[in-house]
Amino acid sequence: MSTSVPPRDGGAFSGPPSSVPPLLGDELALKRVFDRDYSDCLASARAQLGEAQSQAPRIVQTAFVNAWNQRASFSTDDQLKSFLAEQVAFGASRALSRKAAAHRFGTHGGREEVHTTSHNVASSADASATWSEIARALHGEETSKDAHAAAAIAGRHEAAAHMKTVAKTGQWKLPLAIGVIALAAIGGSLFFLNNLGEGEAALQAVGSATIQPIASQSGQIGTFSLADGGKVKMGPDSKIFIADGFPTKIRALRVEGTAMFDVAPNQPIPLRVVVRKSQVIATGTSFVVSTFTPDSAFAVLVREGTVTLKTDKGEKPLTAGQTALVKDGVIGDLPEAQKGELFDWVDGKVTVGTQPLRTVMEQLVRWFNLDIKIQDASLLDRPASFAVSLDSSRAAIAQIEKSANVKFGYIGENKVFQDAGKAAKK
Repeated sequence: MSTSVPPRDGGAFSGPPSSVPPLLGDELALKRVFDRDYSDCLASARAQLGEAQSQAPRIVQTAFVNAWNQRASFSTDDQLKSFLAEQVAFGASRALSRKAAAHRFGTHGGREEVHTTSHNVASSADASATWSEIARALHGEETSKDAHAAAAIAGRHEAAAHMKTVAKTGQWKLPLAIGVIALAAIGGSLFFLNNLGEGEAALQAVGSATIQPIASQSGQIGTFSLADGGKVKMGPDSKIFIADGFPTKIRALRVEGTAMFDVAPNQPIPLRVVVRKSQVIATGTSFVVSTFTPDSAFAVLVREGTVTLKTDKGEKPLTAGQTALVKDGVIGDLPEAQKGELFDWVDGKVTVGTQPLRTVMEQLVRWFNLDIKIQDASLLDRPASFAVSLDSSRAAIAQIEKSANVKFGYIGENKVFQDAGKAAKK
């Protein structure tokens, strides 16, 4: 990622360095790490998989392949070990999610239990076979994308095997029409569960305590590029948490504050923008999110294309020009009066509707980094408002003076608002 437009007022976003020296310089270095960490990774995978331990070698294999693909990101051994641990946990979570989906629509004693055996340590045969598969991937015979596709195919075959087991019990004698309807329902449910698993993975990935966010300060607005070619325009007092391994491992990020996303098109997986505990899912579109709302709510505006707004209580597609307000997981309509206040900034304006002066002063600090004192507490409840260009803090002050009947001035070196009548008498 690189900052393409500096924040306003000459500031700079704080965030991770753009490049670090690689730890895995060549395949031999990866092999040394593999020989050292394979047993621990395999034991961790088996512990997390429980009765599905047979999938552990494949999960560990994918973890090391992804580490190689992300090798430029590691400058310390601790970073590499943390990445491998996260990859193993992610792979185990996906495997258990697919297994749960298959069991939901099949028998409770399926193929997985028959073929699963318990191991406490990694055998040399396991390690040799896994490294052979990793080497094939490194030499171009398999890519991480292919591995994900193979896992999805395996999940579908596993579900089909469970359906065959159900058929052997005699349920195949049900009318064909009912069978077709059931298969359609199963397909839809499996699709939903798969997406639910991806959603949970995205929440975990962007919630990692190891992520150093890209952050803006009061009065700062700027644009930066994502690794997948997308663009982010971030408002002041905001943070963007980008998942480790973005976008090859997982294409997800989290927003606190407000930001506009121009999503890179033609990507193999959609972009998931996590806001609170909900997600905006998009492919090649433009939208804005804002958490500058009361009561832990957040708002979404779609500028171009279509997005899917997904919460733990439902989901809703939004098209160009549409907005939504999400509160406590419930998707509702955004009041017209709030649209300008939340989204005008992307077009170079800032709108603050009539509110108590104390609240308007907070907005003045956020958008213009202006700290103006009010010594007379009785003024704080006066109604005030402003709607100006982001380039004109003077115009904002003038509109506050008029709407709240106050006067801007100085007491010593401090900027202050005073009652206009008292200021005139002085």
